[in-house]
Amino acid sequence: MPGSRRSRWIMALTSLFAVLAGGFAGPLPASAATTLVYATFKGDAAADEELWIYQSTNGGTSYSTLVDTNFRGPTGVLRDPSILKYNGKYYAAYTVQSWTTNSTYFAIASSTNLSTWTNIATINSGIANTQYTWAPEFYVGDGGVKIIASVGATTCTACFRPYVYTAQNTALTSWSGPAQMWGLGTNHIDTFVVKSGSTWHAFTKNETTKYIEHWTTTANLTEGWVNKGTLWASGYEGPSLVRLDDGSWRIYVDKYTNGGVWTATSTDLNTWTGLSAVTCSGCRHGTAVAK
Repeated sequence: MPGSRRSRWIMALTSLFAVLAGGFAGPLPASAATTLVYATFKGDAAADEELWIYQSTNGGTSYSTLVDTNFRGPTGVLRDPSILKYNGKYYAAYTVQSWTTNSTYFAIASSTNLSTWTNIATINSGIANTQYTWAPEFYVGDGGVKIIASVGATTCTACFRPYVYTAQNTALTSWSGPAQMWGLGTNHIDTFVVKSGSTWHAFTKNETTKYIEHWTTTANLTEGWVNKGTLWASGYEGPSLVRLDDGSWRIYVDKYTNGGVWTATSTDLNTWTGLSAVTCSGCRHGTAVAK
């Protein structure tokens, strides 16, 4: 083939490949947001202290009722549920009494369909003179499944502390005794922990000041906690976090002063947007997980 014709032929092919490559290099359609489910209870009345499951398809800013499970656990009272999806099942850890009633243990139930729940374990606080055992929250990492629960004693006032319990089997039916989260201070409840890189982040309510506080450590889950300051205004509790599709974090808090769940987002767990109300009729302290 003469050189001039070969050059024109190569240029034509190059142009064609560029057009095709440009077509394939365009952005892919955005994927739909992961469907989230939110486990909660609805209030202090006896009829509201049971497990409700809500669902969101828009990234967790609004929820609609998926199912009222009518599940109340061994005492007939269920509050502050923490939901976990693990090994093909859903698990809910929860408070077993009203906040005005003594409780020395928390409980765990499991479900394969989010509708029918069966209690699989009751875990004693393991703390002498326990008066209240509140808000067990799942944490997965550091070699297994753990629960962080807030325990208050009869021997002092304003002395709630967070303790870590570790699952002893994959069925989550057997658990260790408590390990205190040293350094987090006294009178903290509703402690929720996530890990990012080499740093653990705890979000917890100071029950004295009524502020949500942010604590971090680079040592381990039970040591070295440092207070990084307060978030938003006082009057919120029950912080819980969920990771979104884009890698950012969404936090939920219960505005117990006049009801309703509120949310904010962060890309680094340190700087947060302002709070905005979540559309989730009747929702209280709870947690979200990808469905």
